[in-house]
Amino acid sequence: MIEPFSFLAYQPDGQGLICAVTLIVEGDNVYGWYTGPAGGNFTAAYFVLDRYYSTHETAFYHSVENDVRSDWVLAYPPLEIDAGRHSPVPEDVSHELERVQGAFAAEWLFYCDDTAAAADVEWYRMRSLPVTYAGIRCEKLSKLDPVGVFWTYGSPGLDMNIIDFLRKRWPLDYALAP
Repeated sequence: MIEPFSFLAYQPDGQGLICAVTLIVEGDNVYGWYTGPAGGNFTAAYFVLDRYYSTHETAFYHSVENDVRSDWVLAYPPLEIDAGRHSPVPEDVSHELERVQGAFAAEWLFYCDDTAAAADVEWYRMRSLPVTYAGIRCEKLSKLDPVGVFWTYGSPGLDMNIIDFLRKRWPLDYALAP
């Protein structure tokens, strides 16, 4: 089994959950999933950082839909174009990535339109904390470091350079200038 890593960011004086990421490293490549607000919408996609841990330029692919087997686009370098193929994720890694994403979402996230999340939504509302489309489970929020504008959590061993690379290139509002 491949060790997964996670990153979450929450904006207590803004949108609430601003990004959630889970990823695995296989050889030179990084495979993962992210979700968060993007230009007024809430999006989720699988991604590949092809050759991230090599001396070659890294290619950033992401799924068009929230489905590892759907169509994908090449988002970097530098123009987003149709990748002209289906998922660049090998089949065995696809299964592992779906398992990791499901476990991550079940452990960390809730979705406001899910009736099973009513207690989490109410917990946020009682504390006047923002929650829109999705949120971090109330029992997990204390794991975030509440310093600065964004409260964040990164699992031990997470290479934060991966998150910075994504933030310069993904469509989420939680972005860095390129």
